[in-house]
Amino acid sequence: MKRFYVFKDGTQVGSTATREQAIRMIRQHQELETHPLLKAEFSIIAGEEEFIPYPSRQKTPRKRSEMER
Repeated sequence: MKRFYVFKDGTQVGSTATREQAIRMIRQHQELETHPLLKAEFSIIAGEEEFIPYPSRQKTPRKRSEMER
């Protein structure tokens, strides 16, 4: 699934499904800026979102012949 990640001064502030939504999010953040000399720099990175599951934590049972006494 393609996502658009929004960054403000190098820190991620959110992600959206479309580029237009990302620009809308940036415009909302820009409206909150209070001082003209302290304006933040915004950027967008487009990428694929992929979820990596944790490996299974179940232990495989050992065979009786492998067990030490």
